[in-house]
Amino acid sequence: MMTVKNKFLRLFTPVVAGAALLVACNSDSNNPKDQVMNMPSEEDGIEAVAALAVMPPITGLDVPFKSYAVSTSEGMTIETATGTTIEIPANAFVDKDGNPITGTVDIKFREFHDATDIIASGIPMHNPETGEFMETAGMFEIKGEQAGQEIFVKGDKDIQVNLASFNEGDDFNFYKLGQKDCRWKDKGTGKAKPNAKKQARLAVLDAELPKVPVKPRKRSNVENFVFDLDVNYSMFPELKTFSGVVWEYAGQGENPEKNEWIFSADWDKIDLKKSPTGFFELNLSSRDGNFKTLVRPVLSDANYEEALAAFTENKMKAYNKVKKAQKGERDRLALQADLSRNFSVAGFGTYNWDIWHQPGRTLCHPKPKFDALANVDTDVNRISYFLVMGGRHAVVRYSPSNLSKFSFKASEANALLAVLPEGKVAIFSAKDFKALDLDKVRRSNSVLMEMATETMTVSSLDNLDEVIDKAFAI
Repeated sequence: MMTVKNKFLRLFTPVVAGAALLVACNSDSNNPKDQVMNMPSEEDGIEAVAALAVMPPITGLDVPFKSYAVSTSEGMTIETATGTTIEIPANAFVDKDGNPITGTVDIKFREFHDATDIIASGIPMHNPETGEFMETAGMFEIKGEQAGQEIFVKGDKDIQVNLASFNEGDDFNFYKLGQKDCRWKDKGTGKAKPNAKKQARLAVLDAELPKVPVKPRKRSNVENFVFDLDVNYSMFPELKTFSGVVWEYAGQGENPEKNEWIFSADWDKIDLKKSPTGFFELNLSSRDGNFKTLVRPVLSDANYEEALAAFTENKMKAYNKVKKAQKGERDRLALQADLSRNFSVAGFGTYNWDIWHQPGRTLCHPKPKFDALANVDTDVNRISYFLVMGGRHAVVRYSPSNLSKFSFKASEANALLAVLPEGKVAIFSAKDFKALDLDKVRRSNSVLMEMATETMTVSSLDNLDEVIDKAFAI
């Protein structure tokens, strides 16, 4: 449920109400596109670097696990809605004392692909000391239990995870999140592969689906050049179906009207076949030469109504019947990624396909003033700030105590979210970032960022997704 008072209320009186962030910058570059902004801490002396930890920012909201019952003696290949597959070998688990586990175990798995997942999970995606941040090509967490007790992967066994990936590129490395220090450990690299199962299934569906029938056209409605084929049907019986049909130049390929020689030639071969464009491909061959173009059939006005009725009743009806039968399967496949990234893991935990990016900033330390979110009586130290960058695959989290590390590149799409544990959210949108007067910022060394307040309570991943979409809306 969500209640909306004033959806994305714009606060034009910064100190009276709203979340006001004072931003400063100092860059050696004179190019606004290369300008980098820096967020100072609330007051001098506050510790700039917050401890790394997995901290979901909204109470009660997280990316859920899905549980799979797996027979230890047989193993199992699990497939998720995104197209991820997890290949679990037989006899792969032991208890805390190293004893083999038999029977059925519960494998719990969740995956993260965009800013919504990253923010909700609270998994750190940056290095607070250096300001470096990660751009993800897919992240997952896997764990297991039996009768409520934690289980472990046997030392000589690996689990192959073919993770769905919605981010292209081959320069991603594979990382594991340290359980104690929450730092990412590099485990290796690999190239993305096409989702072969998705491609094969779509190919089968496409083969089963008839070609989209071409709607008949009435001769009095045509716009292009129309001509007839004087065919000897005893020589070309395969063309008898088109008896009584004239042909309109489809506007693509060679124009018959500008090639008058084709009408005086005696053609040895005439080939008419449906093309992927939905038109017909006309190929004429003789000793005098060859001619190829795209055409579409045209009916006389007298035959049009009968042909249209047959088209609607038979051809389109048959096409739509197959299309409707395939809808559920095509909708399922549409949720799957086109790529997968594959790696064997020797134990449970949180893993990530990522690139580390440099922040490229210059730090400044003036004293900003922070006000509570509009209509919310709260301590500013309860606010979590999330900078969402580019294609929503990179997120950096800040707290009021380490906002001195805040930076963004003006040449990229950015949105800043301020989130309270109860789900209240304020934004400084991508549009707001673009509207910043960078020359004025450089001259004054500061600028006020007025955050619009979303007064609905974010209580689900879908709610959070909507807020991020609006933050990037043009």
